[in-house]
Amino acid sequence: MTTYKTLYHLMVRSMSEAIDLYDEGKGIAREVLKKALLDAEDQVISHDIISDEPISNDYSSADPAKG
Repeated sequence: MTTYKTLYHLMVRSMSEAIDLYDEGKGIAREVLKKALLDAEDQVISHDIISDEPISNDYSSADPAKG
């Protein structure tokens, strides 16, 4: 026979499991994002996507046609 007390305990256990799964999912998402960022950083470094040229306030030197 199901009682309110039994239903309450089942609900609390289910909510606890749901919270644990949610927290685990956040951890997995955090790890996936971290890996994606590290992979992107490796791509930038290995393909030299971003140059090491100094940043200048002189915008005329940034345009090769004006050079």
